[in-house]
Amino acid sequence: MQMLRYNAKEKGFIVVGEYVDDGYSGTTFNRPDLNRMIKDAMEDTEPSGIMVKDMSRFGRNNAMFMYYVEEIFPNNDILFIALNDDVDTRFDENEMMPFKSIMNEYYARDTSKKIRSVKKTTALNGGFCGSFAPYGYRLDPQNKQKLLIDEETAPIVKRIFELSKQGNGIHQIARILCEDGILIPRAYRAMKNGTLETSTGFKFPTDWVAKNVKMILENQVYLGHMVSHKTQTKSFKNRKLVPVPKEDWIIVKNTHEPIIDEDTFELVQKFISVKKQPNKTRKPNMFVGLVKCPDCGRNMALSGRADSSRWLRCRTYTRNTNLCTSHSISYNALQQIVMNDIQKHIKNMEALGDQFLEEMKELSEKGGNEKIQHLKQSLEVAEKRIEEIDNVIMKLFEQNALGKISDERFEKMSISYENEQSELKLKRNDLKDKIESEEKKTQSTNQFLETIRKYENVTELNRAMLVELIDSIYVYQAEGTGQEKTQKVEINYRFLAGSQCGIA
Repeated sequence: MQMLRYNAKEKGFIVVGEYVDDGYSGTTFNRPDLNRMIKDAMEDTEPSGIMVKDMSRFGRNNAMFMYYVEEIFPNNDILFIALNDDVDTRFDENEMMPFKSIMNEYYARDTSKKIRSVKKTTALNGGFCGSFAPYGYRLDPQNKQKLLIDEETAPIVKRIFELSKQGNGIHQIARILCEDGILIPRAYRAMKNGTLETSTGFKFPTDWVAKNVKMILENQVYLGHMVSHKTQTKSFKNRKLVPVPKEDWIIVKNTHEPIIDEDTFELVQKFISVKKQPNKTRKPNMFVGLVKCPDCGRNMALSGRADSSRWLRCRTYTRNTNLCTSHSISYNALQQIVMNDIQKHIKNMEALGDQFLEEMKELSEKGGNEKIQHLKQSLEVAEKRIEEIDNVIMKLFEQNALGKISDERFEKMSISYENEQSELKLKRNDLKDKIESEEKKTQSTNQFLETIRKYENVTELNRAMLVELIDSIYVYQAEGTGQEKTQKVEINYRFLAGSQCGIA
């Protein structure tokens, strides 16, 4: 600044304002003091000018720089001087200015690449790259790339997961935290920094919203895994953050102490993925997210107000009776079927001891192997089709290059095939996850016994039992009429492959 004052005085200029944008990148022209300086110069009734130390201080975006210096400023009689670059628009000797502007942009681009490379290397090595630690953790004072448990907020993270596990939606959890006066993550950071009282951005520091809760519930960092590269800037010129596709995230496992166990995390992901429809019964539905239609795969909807008239029906059927059948089942009847099945397992466990364990292992392995084989067949079909589409697109490209099909036709066909391939890749990943899950189940019979023992004295079904023991329940269409009417209910336990069946 002193250099600019000296040169302004030497050239006989009157300084009417000084403008500094500390902490802002020169690649963006959306800087407060830069905008204020340009506005002041354009509104000045007297001939005015702008003086900078060098061109890069004004901006490192070549297109924007040349737009202002060669269009806006001359049209508004604004002089531009860059001291170290020998640029002075009063004279016609500025031939090197465009080349220097391009080099300034190249330097910014090169620096951005290097910074991204360093951050990516840190992420691949399991280091933390963020500006501040995720809620529930703190940065290690000895190593800013390592996370440590925050004893104050980690219990709140555990509570959030537990509330979700109990069946509370993200809006309900946010309301509970707000009512209990828990500071939102940003307000907590401000409190730790001693700026909460003076900050103007926290009019309601305990105002939790569903989005905050959902971000915590979906974050794998609480499993002890470092998750990086979830967002990135559009370019070195545009600092706006945009989401990165999930398959491109950088995930390094077991880099720090977990707050949540794998089973709880997987369970919660299943529940928050369910789009909860308004419940007209005004009573909690303990089966939400668990009961599904075996034909269309959608969740069952709850209807009716009185306990005796509450029914679960296929959600597709309730919207369009031509697309599926009702699969209707009484809410109370389903409760009784599931409770009876759980109690049956508990009684068999008590009566048979080790024999029951062996029977469960045999049943789990048999059912699991059948299901895994079916999933692997579906995976093989999906992978074969993905490969076929690659070959089709390559042939389309060759035909287009040879002029056998038009550019317009090529574009339409390639987009169609690429969309199909994208859907198949998602399906492939889902199938792989399901295969891995079923393989785990065949080895988790002991865990099933440990979990079910917790409920050996419970006589009434509750949400906690359901979410801990059961993965899904499929209700089939009833068969027969009157006293001959039967209905199959398939119960898939979390730690047992295959399924059990009850009759309504």
